[in-house]
Amino acid sequence: MAMILALVIVLILAALMLGLASTTLSEIGITQATDWDIRALYLAEAGIEHQIYALKANKNAGPVGPVNYPVTPGQEYWYSTALTCLLHCGVNWETQRWQIVSTGQVRLSGSATVLQTRSLRAIVEIRYGGTGATLFQDPTLVTVLRREEVYP
Repeated sequence: MAMILALVIVLILAALMLGLASTTLSEIGITQATDWDIRALYLAEAGIEHQIYALKANKNAGPVGPVNYPVTPGQEYWYSTALTCLLHCGVNWETQRWQIVSTGQVRLSGSATVLQTRSLRAIVEIRYGGTGATLFQDPTLVTVLRREEVYP
């Protein structure tokens, strides 16, 4: 009788341990997916800031191509931007307005397989100053008019 009772108790404990292991593994998976999502969002933010910096340095700058940042041996983290001029395009005006769409990607280490992607859109107005030969070349004010997430 004692042996049967001991086997029942061992089976109950084994079932509890199996449930605990399953819960722990699912929590680890959820945590990893959340980490990838946050990293992709921050990479998209970095892309917007990089594009604004490029436009401040040169009002005729193009979109930022794929950038691996931070540089890691497996090249897991990337961002890039798409740039559209919305106001005073192609002329030397004091103010230009841009739409920047930045995409951050987390990839599988050493592969092009994308694990998570997030995209952000920003409408940015840059006012330029200067005098003489540098008229409307020097950035004096950057205003982010709108910043939102782009959903698929």
